[in-house]
This record gives sequence, C-alpha cells and structure tokens, in this order.
Amino acid sequence: MLTLIEAISLAGDRKKQNDDAHGALGRCAWVIDGATDLGEPPISSAASDAAWLAGELNFALHEAATVYDHVTIDEEYIRETLRAASEFAREDFSGFPVVPLHSPWRSPTASALIIGEDDGEIIGLDLGDCRCFALDANGAAHAIGGPQNAANDEERAAAQAGQTADPAALLRDAGTLKRLRAKRALHNTEEPGGYWVFGLQPECADHARYWQLPLKRPAHILLCTDGLSALVDRYHAYDAAGIVRAALDKGLHELGRELRDIEAADAGGAKHPRFKPSDDATGVLLRLTEAD
Repeated sequence: MLTLIEAISLAGDRKKQNDDAHGALGRCAWVIDGATDLGEPPISSAASDAAWLAGELNFALHEAATVYDHVTIDEEYIRETLRAASEFAREDFSGFPVVPLHSPWRSPTASALIIGEDDGEIIGLDLGDCRCFALDANGAAHAIGGPQNAANDEERAAAQAGQTADPAALLRDAGTLKRLRAKRALHNTEEPGGYWVFGLQPECADHARYWQLPLKRPAHILLCTDGLSALVDRYHAYDAAGIVRAALDKGLHELGRELRDIEAADAGGAKHPRFKPSDDATGVLLRLTEAD
C-alpha cells in the first residue's frame, strides 16, 4: 500500500508563480516541474506557460488516478496517460490567441516523474530531470529518474554564462537567454543535442524512461523536482538514503529551510553556479507497506 506522509512545494521566487505541481492519489504519485518561460508575456491564460502545462498534466494524472483501483497500473497505462495529456494540452494551447510557431522555444515543456504500485511492485516513468529517492526496510537506498549528470551539466552552463554576465541575474542577460532559447528549441526533437520532456508532442510518451524499484517493505519514497533534489545532486548535503531519513526525521519543511539557507549563503552562485538563485522545490514523501 502506498500512503502519502507529507508534501511540500516552495516557490523559488515568492514574487512569481510556482511552476511545479504534484499529486498522490490511490496507488500513484507524481511530481511535475514546468520549464521556466524564456519570454513574456505568456501565451496561455495562466501566469506562465510553464505553470499552465504543469497544471494540465497534473489534472490529467489526477483524473487517471481516480480509476487506478480498477485497472492494471503498468508501463503502457502510464504511457497512454502521458500521451493523452499531451494531446489535450496541444489542442488547448492551439486555442490561445497567439501561438508563435516560428519560435519553437515558446512551446511549453515540463519534467515529470510518476510512480505506481501494482501487484506488489513499484514502477516509474520519467521525462526530464525529476528524481526519486527510496530507502527500504533492509537499508537499501535507490536514486533514480532523470539524467544522472543533469545538475552538473546545468552548473557548467551557468558557470560559462556567468563569465560574460552578472551571475546573479543570468535570466535577464540577452546572450544567456539566446543560448537557453536555442537549447529549449531542441526539446522533443531528434536534432543533435535534443532531449525528451513532457510537452505538446504526444510522442514524448514513447520516450519516457521506465524503471522498477525492488523495495523491501516497509519502505519510504521521496519524489522531488530538481529544485529539491539539488540537496543531493547539486549541493551534496545528503545522499539518497540520507535525504529520505532526513525527510522522515525532520520533515520536508525543515529540508526546505536547509535548502534555502544553502542558497542564501551562495546567492551569487560563486560556489554553485546556477541560472536562478532559487528554484521551485517540490517533494512528495510516501510510505510503502504491505496491503491491508
């Protein structure tokens, strides 16, 4: 049985919207991280296209989860949920007044990680750089989801951008934005340097990474957007086992405070180069036990 213990979602900038979303319902749970808009104003009716797309997928996953007790939660079912959500989002997005097809970097995308329990197994699919950390009854720790070097790649790119622009305001620098937009335009393409995330291209469902977690119960699972997994992958404050134990012992709010303290102490990014001083940070803590 998969049980929600606690969830948290912190805005990276309290003057702006939170582009993350999350959910836990029945035998499924998920986190979603909308990719920060690289232009204004948004095309959608939301505060940002990133938040709009995260909301679209979040709604679709909640809708699908309401029938999970009556279906087999397997790889194909989750893929089809992702595909249908993308198709609906594409149709909805096309209805907004201005859709600049000549600017592919304006097409909204998001990272997503979804887990489900079926026949005693935990399975997962992910697109982008959300992460899953787990600790089971035998003390076995797992870290899965997203490219393992995603945080390092971003740190290198931010460090390079910071050589010619203010490291504390990279997303306001014209040259940095140009490079980020060129990279964003490669989302969900087969072009060199392209990679797959959730977006308005239904075939993204075919590219979601599938995995299984062999966990001795009782076990605990922490789903994170990259803003929170930075405690492991970027700031190295914890390893996979440590962050799950800390979430259980201290709670997610305390982890959020630790995260923001680390970032405040390095606001200019001298120690940890990054494009934003703080990112939206979302976590969902779950307990896995034997069925009643």
